[in-house]
Amino acid sequence: MHKWALTCFAAVGAVAEAVQLVALMWTTLHLTGSASIVGVVNAFAYLPGVIAGVALRQAFDRGSAITTLSRTNWVCVVFSLMLAAAVVAEMPVQVLITLFCASQAALSIAKLANKSALARALRQIIGRPDLPAVQGRISSTTIIGGVIGSGVSGLFLALVGPAWCFAAAGALYAVSVLLIRALGRGDRADKVPDGGPARTVRPGTPQGGASSAIGAESASQPLDGGRLLALVLLVSIPSSGALQYVTALLPSYANAVVPGSAPFYSALDIAAMLGGVLAGALLGVSARVRRMVQRYALVTGGVLCLLLVPQWPAVVSVLLVGVAALVITAHVVGMQIATNQLAPDGQIGRYMAVRNAGAGLAKAVFSVAAGVLAQLGGVQSAWITLACLLIAVATIFSLSPGWRRFAAA
Repeated sequence: MHKWALTCFAAVGAVAEAVQLVALMWTTLHLTGSASIVGVVNAFAYLPGVIAGVALRQAFDRGSAITTLSRTNWVCVVFSLMLAAAVVAEMPVQVLITLFCASQAALSIAKLANKSALARALRQIIGRPDLPAVQGRISSTTIIGGVIGSGVSGLFLALVGPAWCFAAAGALYAVSVLLIRALGRGDRADKVPDGGPARTVRPGTPQGGASSAIGAESASQPLDGGRLLALVLLVSIPSSGALQYVTALLPSYANAVVPGSAPFYSALDIAAMLGGVLAGALLGVSARVRRMVQRYALVTGGVLCLLLVPQWPAVVSVLLVGVAALVITAHVVGMQIATNQLAPDGQIGRYMAVRNAGAGLAKAVFSVAAGVLAQLGGVQSAWITLACLLIAVATIFSLSPGWRRFAAA
């Protein structure tokens, strides 16, 4: 019961986030005509979270995880309704862009707190042995929620305008609060996991089954747990940034392929989300697939970005974006699972906060870079830059003996 309530909470929140994000990105491009401003607005969804993750990392292991999830989503409700009211009131463009940035900043901190709280709730409810399977399911369902949200947002933008998108996002965030409150306001979910008490596992203790492979591997590695976790955190940065780079570039790319079409931008966003769904499913197939992702995802993502440089028909563009998102998202989710598995008991919140802060900084930088490059050199040059970066980073990490041992385990 608790596991499914957390899954539904994450999925509904993902629908709300996608509805709001697609409307924000497309409305920003429509109002300003500037890819650089689109990148800046998108960066505000991550940069404040970076600062909060570093400054408040000790706080992410305190209090009830369920209460944290409830409170942060109420903040999202308020900001979504504020955006709807501002658009209906037809405020000046500068005011709207400022509100967009403020809303993204609030969402950034809320998402950071939610990720750490959700990771704590999962560890407390199910323990480590089944964690990869459940986390993979949640990742897939949240991406499905994002697909639905992107589609709804595209329809609303074409038919009734962005104000309805923001109002719908606020309503969905309110629904997510009701779902999480089903687990109780106090610590009941933290103390009475579904199916009995969660197992307490000593760091480095091997567990039975394929789902504990990372924990067992880390014990057999010459690198100690701290150094191995630092390596995982470092390798998480390029794929996390690249995924957000693609997100920031999609409005300009959509406008270049099919000018002025919000539904086509929504279709590209849906394709990227669907690629993420398949990525989450693939990671749950076998340890061999996970090892292939760790070894080859970055370089494969770079090659796919190069394929996006030529001008393709709309259908081909959608397909290529989906496959690129699949490969990059697989790497992102794989590193999330590795971080959660390697973190010591009682410190999962702060480890996730540090990882999310590092990934958030990468997302902010990559998002701004995507907008600036698209504005100055065109969409094609932006794709080429990302492709070269991913291939170069993959080459550098392949030279690390510690990473080769981890990826081959």
